[in-house]
Amino acid sequence: MACLAVLMTGCVGPVSQLESPPQTVQLDGDAYRVEQITASTWSAQAPRHLPDGPQKTANLVRAVEKASNCKVTDSSYGAAGAALHAQVDCGSKLKN
Repeated sequence: MACLAVLMTGCVGPVSQLESPPQTVQLDGDAYRVEQITASTWSAQAPRHLPDGPQKTANLVRAVEKASNCKVTDSSYGAAGAALHAQVDCGSKLKN
């Protein structure tokens, strides 16, 4: 029975330190939802009222950089286009 308890507790480990609750980042009066997915991957969602286009993408990148304090090196929209997924480089920290 003790072995079973050990096996069961092994499956329910502590939450990873990389996981953090989503953040709200304010840019130009709008609130962006930003969330860390892995050490170098972040996701950002813009307010629904913002039109699609290069300015929205630029603001999503800015929101990720502000929340992560890292430089976005690559980004793409998720399958549904609702969120921007960004890779960040924290070796060259941004100076805000």
